[in-house]
Amino acid sequence: MKIVCFGDSLTARKEGYPKPMLTMMLSEKVKGHIYVNIGLPGNTTVSAREHLKSEVLEEHPDVVTILFGSNDCSETKQIPLSIYEENLAFFVKKIGPKKVILITPPPVDEHKQKYRTNARIHEYADAVQRVAAQYQCTCIDFFEHVYTQPDYEKLLVGKSDDGLHFGEKLYDQLSDLIADELRKREREAEKSLWRKMMDKL
Repeated sequence: MKIVCFGDSLTARKEGYPKPMLTMMLSEKVKGHIYVNIGLPGNTTVSAREHLKSEVLEEHPDVVTILFGSNDCSETKQIPLSIYEENLAFFVKKIGPKKVILITPPPVDEHKQKYRTNARIHEYADAVQRVAAQYQCTCIDFFEHVYTQPDYEKLLVGKSDDGLHFGEKLYDQLSDLIADELRKREREAEKSLWRKMMDKL
């Protein structure tokens, strides 16, 4: 499979490694696939929509993870919730619901973040889940996964220590969540191949 990880700096971040940490960890956990990282710092669903065809669709991916929202909901970008939801739906329809893994944006450490609140991020996370339900595509509720952990703020400490860009521990958890879904798809593909072989007998 070719897996494209599409998003903002949370997808692109290297955290001191030579390659983006998310796709590096995924390639170690679920081997034998091609991983393409299309994360761009500062990206919102509005700016990403302009490059969907050239950067994502032309890769002809089998799976696309979509993680946006941390910039869309910030006071500096202020992408309206309705536009954010509309853009996510656009991505899903263009890529194909069965290929998509939507991921809700994670919480922040509000003591370090001036431009984002967890209440607002949660609204955007809910929008991700609405789109996933509408188009029946996979959704990883990363917001809930992080926010419900004791002292979750400690997981949000990365090299920049800005309360938004997290480090290796949380990338390990995020890649685990994605890897679980990729393994499910591997098993489904194997079952499908087995059925086709049996049908020919």
